Amino acid sequence: MKLKTFTALAICLSSITWAQSNYKYGNKFDFDVTQEKDVKLIAGDTDTYFMQSSINENSIRSNNKILVRKFDNSNNLKQTYSYEMPQIEKYAPINYLGSFESGNRIVFITETYAGKVKKKDIYKIIFDKTTATFASELLASYSIESTMKSGTAYFEKSENGRYGAVVFYQHAPRKEPVKISINVIDTGSLKSAWTKEVTGEAGSSDTDFFVTNSGNIGLLRSANQNASLLFVTPSGQEEKFFTEKMKVISETAVSIGDKDYLVAFNSTPKTVKFNASNFENLMLYDIKEGKIIANEVVKQYNDGSKITDVFIPYTYVSGDKIYIFTESKLDAGTKQVKSPMGTMMISETSYKTGDPRIVAINTATGKIDAVTKLNSDRLSDLEIHSFGLVNIKGNYIFKAGSLLSLSAINFDSNSGKIIPSLPKTSGKDPYFGGGEAYSQALLYRSDVKTLAYPRAMDNQASIISIENFEGK
Repeated sequence: MKLKTFTALAICLSSITWAQSNYKYGNKFDFDVTQEKDVKLIAGDTDTYFMQSSINENSIRSNNKILVRKFDNSNNLKQTYSYEMPQIEKYAPINYLGSFESGNRIVFITETYAGKVKKKDIYKIIFDKTTATFASELLASYSIESTMKSGTAYFEKSENGRYGAVVFYQHAPRKEPVKISINVIDTGSLKSAWTKEVTGEAGSSDTDFFVTNSGNIGLLRSANQNASLLFVTPSGQEEKFFTEKMKVISETAVSIGDKDYLVAFNSTPKTVKFNASNFENLMLYDIKEGKIIANEVVKQYNDGSKITDVFIPYTYVSGDKIYIFTESKLDAGTKQVKSPMGTMMISETSYKTGDPRIVAINTATGKIDAVTKLNSDRLSDLEIHSFGLVNIKGNYIFKAGSLLSLSAINFDSNSGKIIPSLPKTSGKDPYFGGGEAYSQALLYRSDVKTLAYPRAMDNQASIISIENFEGK
């Protein structure tokens, strides 16, 4: 899972004060903690804001819909809008692929497919914040062999948010090359910027790719720990082979001026590995030159904590430093869940989150200057605990873990500076501090100087905001 959604553009703060900030608590509203995913707060006008989420349940009841809730400045729910995801035929599977903002619109990407008609359709579902209406448009349609051999589609965004891309890996027998269809979207116009079909390596099951700030696509392959990069542009493609053997696990692309760089966690082949995960090294790669600047060992990601994935939700470039923010997904054993059809309980792997970290990389040498653990209270629910970061007039504030705590990042020391809690007299929580914060939904509305985030409790949720918050 990759969430490349934020680019920072300014130097961070050295100190923050609360001034006359106050907490404000909204009323509870119905919310499905188990089913609602991709929860985000979205700015509206000076009087309103929105919360988006999606439910993607391919069961007998086929519950697949987009939800957009509208709130006032008192954090109270005014209206809920819902939209059924398009379905190619009755009982056909539907998958939610992702979302992005486009001016006054929120855009959701979904797919639906059916073996009977041998087709997979990719849709844009567009919510207009001004008119509070939904509309859907067909983005692309692909032929498939059957429901079981339907291939897999993914959606990713560029670091600057100007481009998104749907990449469809078609089904192919093990020993045959795989066809990969690329559809790059201009997130401003919502039109396809360019499309292309390329051929992947036979027997490869790799599905990692990234979108650069200029709208190009990098397809990563790691067959037999011999990773390579197929870099695809509107005018052509180029295969780039790394000079070291490795398997790329998690990556992001960053831009410095007009040059694109790949930052990638990877593992190298070894006979014996003690306490090692697949995230042994961190590589900085110059895409244009086709050159590894450095591939450094990162021992902090090899501490025996059973890391299964590393998310890179934010990046920040300043001077001669690239800062990447990471959060780890940890194997926490097994748990009992309902089967896909909801008829029985089955065991599946349970996951929890690891501590968020900042990694500082020197742009000239590729060397890792520092790896700093950010303040966090670990929560078991990965969907709830994904930390949020906002830029308030050049001051960078992040939230991770506990319900009320916020931290400020001082990039000079690669550390998180804790913002003191508000005095008890500044506000009283009617729900006695209950619930878990959806930190990844952190929203700052500069026009009303308000910082807000949702918190969930049982089958309900509410919004907490901090008023008169200027981050200085």
